[in-house]
Amino acid sequence: MSITTDIKDFALDIGFSKVGITSAENFQDHIDEVRSRGEIYHYYVADHRQLLKCAQPKKIMPSAQSILSLAWDYAEKSFPETLLGKVGRIYQARCYNAPPHRINGSRNQLILNFLTNIGCEIGKGIFLPDRAVAARAGVTTFGKNNFAYTTKNGSFVVLLSIVVDKELEYDTPTYAVKCPKDCTACMDACPTGAIYAPFKLNPRKCIAFNTFTPFEGGRPLISDHIPPEIREKM
Repeated sequence: MSITTDIKDFALDIGFSKVGITSAENFQDHIDEVRSRGEIYHYYVADHRQLLKCAQPKKIMPSAQSILSLAWDYAEKSFPETLLGKVGRIYQARCYNAPPHRINGSRNQLILNFLTNIGCEIGKGIFLPDRAVAARAGVTTFGKNNFAYTTKNGSFVVLLSIVVDKELEYDTPTYAVKCPKDCTACMDACPTGAIYAPFKLNPRKCIAFNTFTPFEGGRPLISDHIPPEIREKM
């Protein structure tokens, strides 16, 4: 078997629902799109983690060759009925900053250990645009609501991107949008009007952004002030 097959088999064996691989070339479309959004994404451009530079992986890690995109279906778990609709399942499943003694934290560490053990150098401090990576790696498609979707699990997936120095076998991108051409359901349903056009979102009107983004010192140019006109809608 090839090293690519070994990596994918291991990732699926430890519980990832889908894995794909793409090159470490620039995500130029993502960079151009962010810059085109102007002031509403200024906080992203100015972020101390240099997110647009990270979308050019070889600028951070000159030896970078490939990027793994891994998806985990967190909705397959059961959740307390009393918390549904009050605390998002993605948080209940401890998908973000998961400690190593929780399943999602240990799964992430297992794949990193595996890659190291087979001789891969792993990129550190490269904050990739995970949804752009996943589409180019053939793991997800996009919806007009800006969500990433897998064929089997829908949008209830958390994505992990890992840069390595090995040239692997790359998957076919899945940029196709499966939303009906004239459908505006997500835009009509968004209570705060954050989705102002297909694939375009104003983060300062987004309920998720306003509830999980670190404020006041966590990121440059982001205030903890919630616009009055969306508070009741949130």
